[in-house]
Amino acid sequence: MKRFWGAIGMAALAVWATIGASLAQTPKDTLVIGAAVFSDSISPAAGGYLTLSFVYQTWEPLVARDGDDKLVPALAERWEAVEPTKWRFHLRRGVKWHDGTPFTAADVKFTIDYVTNPQTVYARKSRIAGVVGTDIVDDHTVEIRTATPSALLVRGLADIAIEQKATTEKLGIKEAHRKPIGTGPWKYVEWIAGDHYDLTANPDYWGGPPAMKNLRIRSLPEGATRVASLVAGETHIIEEVPVDLLPSIEKRRNLKIDAVESSVSLVLSFDVRKPPFNDVRVRQAMDYAIDKKTMLQQMLGGYGSVLDGQLVTKSTFGYNPTIKARPFDRAKAKALMAEAGYAKGFDTRINTMSGRYLSDVDIANAAAGMMTEVGARTTVNVLEGAVWAQLDRARDQGPIYQVGWFSVGDADFNTVWYTDDSKRNYWSNAEYNKLWEEARSTLDEAARLKAYNRMMEIMHEELPSVFLFGLPRISGRSANVSGWQPSRDSLLRLHKVSVK
Repeated sequence: MKRFWGAIGMAALAVWATIGASLAQTPKDTLVIGAAVFSDSISPAAGGYLTLSFVYQTWEPLVARDGDDKLVPALAERWEAVEPTKWRFHLRRGVKWHDGTPFTAADVKFTIDYVTNPQTVYARKSRIAGVVGTDIVDDHTVEIRTATPSALLVRGLADIAIEQKATTEKLGIKEAHRKPIGTGPWKYVEWIAGDHYDLTANPDYWGGPPAMKNLRIRSLPEGATRVASLVAGETHIIEEVPVDLLPSIEKRRNLKIDAVESSVSLVLSFDVRKPPFNDVRVRQAMDYAIDKKTMLQQMLGGYGSVLDGQLVTKSTFGYNPTIKARPFDRAKAKALMAEAGYAKGFDTRINTMSGRYLSDVDIANAAAGMMTEVGARTTVNVLEGAVWAQLDRARDQGPIYQVGWFSVGDADFNTVWYTDDSKRNYWSNAEYNKLWEEARSTLDEAARLKAYNRMMEIMHEELPSVFLFGLPRISGRSANVSGWQPSRDSLLRLHKVSVK
């Protein structure tokens, strides 16, 4: 314990030295968040949920998810399928952009046309793949047409931020994305990559003005530093509390822990295009080598769950109850290594970020140690978020990389990353690709479930990744903070958060 508090003390000194002065000057009416990983962009076209969390402070989708992954109205008040391939959306009236101009159907059509343009590079384009057109019925009604019946269109739209037609056309996409003009609860003030994001309340927000006047999201990648900042009162909420530091928050009356089971599946993905991981026996050896149950207890404090030999969690539509995780079996792992021609082992590495997922570096190090014990001499390479994003775009994440894929309640949303359509896959399977297309092109829920179940079987057999854990989200907050709850999809929902 003395050793722990020594670490916290050192981290606190570091916090004061680097950001203490600026936070000390932060007004009392400012909500301060300690972010575990800072996005390298605030563009709606960029990144995954890490970026989307920042994007949705200013912009909004037609349909949103709440913190439990349930769909709720946003810029569209209601919607219905008028034909199997046509959905009608009734837009919220009286909504204004941050510059005071009205939000209309023209903005929706502009955004959907832009996202679906084959020339557009857009990270979540696949969420609405199959859209063939958007028609304006009137200023407050739009219809979106799809090539085939799309069971996932509405849920997919929750990942598409609606952008202002006039401003974007005037400034160009790149410039418009640098200083957002949205319809959301917060207005852009300043973005300093790798340091902070400052916003101010939108007093004309259709959902009512935010509970706080200002918002600052700070980049605090080190877990001990985040905890120290909370203990020192420099942040009101911190993301991803390290498991070994939970006691330092739980024992203090003025601090609270909030936890929720997330929709993130943490995996170790292989580059199957190159030896040694082009051999499924080597990949299976790594799966047998990792003692997931012990890691869950030691690295995650028993929170979350071991994935059942498949990508999706039990609560996700598409889960296959007949598949179970491979057991920890070091002897089996060594035998598979020898069978594949690697009796003398080989050198490899795991790329990971720090703080992006709970205990991510600790999990990577533990897995590396277990893999080393069966002959795969593994090192861990910790990357900054910006470097990670660059390697991801280049499809060059190294022999093994640790990543979490969000399902947000439906298998389509994380299985997509293993398809050829994603343009981010390292593994390809024709049957898997075909099933994925079929599952998202029918409104028959039984047929969709059957397709996903078979996809889980294929992944279990071919093992493009070691399926580790369904991760929890554990945040820390000051006891005088109300209206806060961590979300399953990791998005920061801060509109109703207040500090007494």
